[in-house]
Amino acid sequence: MTGFKQQIKNDLKTVFHNEREHADKTKVFYNGKRYNIPIVIDSDGARERKKYIKDNADGVFISDMTVYVSFYDLKIVPRKETEIVIDETAYMIMRVGFDAGEIVLDLEVMDE
Repeated sequence: MTGFKQQIKNDLKTVFHNEREHADKTKVFYNGKRYNIPIVIDSDGARERKKYIKDNADGVFISDMTVYVSFYDLKIVPRKETEIVIDETAYMIMRVGFDAGEIVLDLEVMDE
């Protein structure tokens, strides 16, 4: 199994989180630490939902997206209902998935 796990780790770095393939080097701030790491942002993965908020002013909605981060870059699995800042925009982490070195974050932000 060590060979398989190592191959997944290699594929995450050389294919999926490769800046020349899928990922973009992005400024991330989480849990008091700053990172400049390759991540994949997928607005389509969150079905580009824009849910209007009933308790707020007209024109305020929630925008959401899915972000893929390599555990080997972040070195921590973020917690649900905590804040993460990506390119100077603060998001609330709504759901966290972690499997084989891949962190999947579903994020929301209030916007106008």
